[in-house]
Amino acid sequence: MSTNPSPTESSPTEPGPSLLTERSLLGIFVHFIAMLPFVGLIATVVIYVASNHEFTRANARNALDWHLFVSGSFLATFVLLFGLDALFEYVRPPEIVETVVFLPVFALAFIAILLGFLSVFLWIIAMAKAIFGEAWRYPFAPKLV
Repeated sequence: MSTNPSPTESSPTEPGPSLLTERSLLGIFVHFIAMLPFVGLIATVVIYVASNHEFTRANARNALDWHLFVSGSFLATFVLLFGLDALFEYVRPPEIVETVVFLPVFALAFIAILLGFLSVFLWIIAMAKAIFGEAWRYPFAPKLV
């Protein structure tokens, strides 16, 4: 006789809904929600603040850290680029000084755009990791929350 249970017999595996006690659907989909333009940041904040499930909060915190990091890099680029341009309209430094000042700003702009494109791939990876039960920290993102 075989000791393997037949497909009609019950097996000792956990049913699907009991997995949701460890990880929640919102904890998985918070990464997808974070990808949405304009509402992603606000929705992620609301999920982080309103949730009492640890898995959901950990994933929302990771998505929020990445969102704040990328948004901060775009904001810093915008402020530096237009702020320095406005300053140099009133104060005319030598061209070499202007070039030396703007080179790091253009490098920051390039990095911010690169982070924006990289976000799509990282959000997909984070959501896949969450499906398998891991609250994955985004690379390069500092712990801000």
